[in-house]
Amino acid sequence: MDASFLNPKSIAVYGASTNGTSPATIILQNLLGQGFDGEVVAINPKYDRVAGQACFPSQTKAGTCADLAVIAIPPSAVSEAILDCGDVGTSTAIVITAGFQDGTDAGSTAHLVETAKDAGLSIIGPNCLGLIRPHLRLNATFQPTLPPAGGLALISQSGAICSAMADMAADQGLAFSLMLSLGNSISWGLPEALEAAGSDHQTKVILAYVEGVRRGDAFRAALRRACTKKPVIVLKAGRHAAGSQAAATHTGALVGSDKVFSAVLDEAGAVQVQTLGEMLETARLLEATRVTGARLAIVTNGGGAGVLTADRLSDRGLSCPDLPEDTALSLDEVLSPNWSRANPLDIVGDATPDHYEAAVQACLASDAFDAVLSILSPQSMTGPAAVAEVLVRARDTSDKPLLSCFLGGSNVASAKAHLRSNCIPKFDLPEYAIVAFDCAVRAELPTKMRNQEAASPSNRYTSKQLAALSPLPPGMLSDSTSRDLLAQFGVPCPIPNLAKTEADAVALAADLPGAAVLKVASPDVSHKSEVDGVRVNIEGPNAVKEAFRNIQAKLAMARPDATFSGVTVEEFISLPDSRELLVGVTRDPIFGLTITFGAGGTLVELIDDTSTALLPLTRDRALRLIERTKAAALLGDYRNMAAVDINRLVDVLIGVSDLSMQIPNLEEMDINPLFAAPEGIVAVDARIRIG
Repeated sequence: MDASFLNPKSIAVYGASTNGTSPATIILQNLLGQGFDGEVVAINPKYDRVAGQACFPSQTKAGTCADLAVIAIPPSAVSEAILDCGDVGTSTAIVITAGFQDGTDAGSTAHLVETAKDAGLSIIGPNCLGLIRPHLRLNATFQPTLPPAGGLALISQSGAICSAMADMAADQGLAFSLMLSLGNSISWGLPEALEAAGSDHQTKVILAYVEGVRRGDAFRAALRRACTKKPVIVLKAGRHAAGSQAAATHTGALVGSDKVFSAVLDEAGAVQVQTLGEMLETARLLEATRVTGARLAIVTNGGGAGVLTADRLSDRGLSCPDLPEDTALSLDEVLSPNWSRANPLDIVGDATPDHYEAAVQACLASDAFDAVLSILSPQSMTGPAAVAEVLVRARDTSDKPLLSCFLGGSNVASAKAHLRSNCIPKFDLPEYAIVAFDCAVRAELPTKMRNQEAASPSNRYTSKQLAALSPLPPGMLSDSTSRDLLAQFGVPCPIPNLAKTEADAVALAADLPGAAVLKVASPDVSHKSEVDGVRVNIEGPNAVKEAFRNIQAKLAMARPDATFSGVTVEEFISLPDSRELLVGVTRDPIFGLTITFGAGGTLVELIDDTSTALLPLTRDRALRLIERTKAAALLGDYRNMAAVDINRLVDVLIGVSDLSMQIPNLEEMDINPLFAAPEGIVAVDARIRIG
């Protein structure tokens, strides 16, 4: 889409009428009455004049070619308007209209798509609120408020979110470069909107409200490019929708749509917030300043507020840096004898505006801090208005971010208004400030850290390895076949053998160098532990026979409908200091193959300590996948256990990634447990399901 979309010189409004409550009429009135400097053409064959100006049956009859068309007419008439746009050369249309039906008639979505394609038009919508460009005084929506002009771009799949934020913007200290409601996105959606906002010189920060993604590859690419240019903050709705139903593996049960979506954001460098409030607070901070580091100084006249703020920092994985000794000594000369001499800087309840000025200026000047948060609790000797003016002066002396939190109500209202009017980020509560600060820190990470190029599968396959992958039968592969495939790609696995009878089991166990492990073999059972189908450390013919019978009996009791194919027999492996891990792969319907790593074992769903990334992996991304889990802390020297070789574990993850990328119809893969120990890593159970 060309620049005429974001910066149109002329707009045609289809459907404008004398009905003052119709969406098209309101849009026309907004454009004419809120200061848009371009040409506005009313289109409606029923009227000669609307809103005090000429009205035309079509652009063709008017002899115009608008840069942008806004269409708010009944569904059955929209295609005719699209053709009119195509005839005169208008290349972009926003279709406000809702109510398109299934089928192929004139009022159907399919007919609209085909007509727009034939006419060469890019369509935003249908069923959308429209477009707002505050610095152009352009309000092509049917909501009345034009928000202040600034650097925030809001891309939303909900018109209500756009309307609400436009209405609250002035009160919340938010200023926008762009507001765009995407609606049903039949031809122009999130990827195109991200590209447009990323290239827009007015935009400093991109906010995106997302309910769903259709074109996964296009979204990933556009998001990645946008994140290299400016911070991107994303609020995802519907986070708890199931990503896969009736999953046959632990991984399938653990990985839902939100984990995959979060992995996409992490890969690109976007920051995911959990609530609309978090988005607003972060937007307010990033629109006002740039956060270049995570070292925060806290200046407060209330000790409790400082402690709560420090706790919230720790909750977010951040910390309060120590106060440098030279800074403390210099402040001893001006502050009360009872001040804290630590960060948070509690300058106590009788702090004056001069005390605030000295403490804030000292922290801004110190190399120990990247930003300062000033918290004020109203006291008789602390004038909020005077402190607010102190902060305005301090902000002008430093490039570091200065945040404010004035606790209270009527006593601090005018001071907070003064801070807002001078573009100092203000927060009602300390925890809001910390959430915004944390999100801003992550949003401003260096490009080289937050935007890794997509990995490519390695080329280390032999013809034998590739031949082993085709053809693979659909359904759940046997444990033996699954582990054999993994072994071909560098994942250490003991390969089990199938014993259909007790005699077979005894013979196979006798060939092993040590004790045996027997597991139930059944095409109807995925999780063997659920039917008590595993026996470990079995030695001797009699013990093998007893284990065989016991497994068969347990299956008959737990799953009388299941087919008993025998047992698998493999070597019992005991690795000292081993940790149980899980590695799994699932296929997301939008974004494709994803890999999950974390704590393993039979309680894996209950523990739910995993992280997820998209495939293929690079070594750096494999290492990050490990580091994002709590299980990572157990892989180093832990109590009396020696450390696991992380490089060897990364090799296993890369092997799983390589194998997964070579199986065209892979649906799920599960390695659980993967034993990781100082002397080696071994996969002792594996499942692969082919679509």
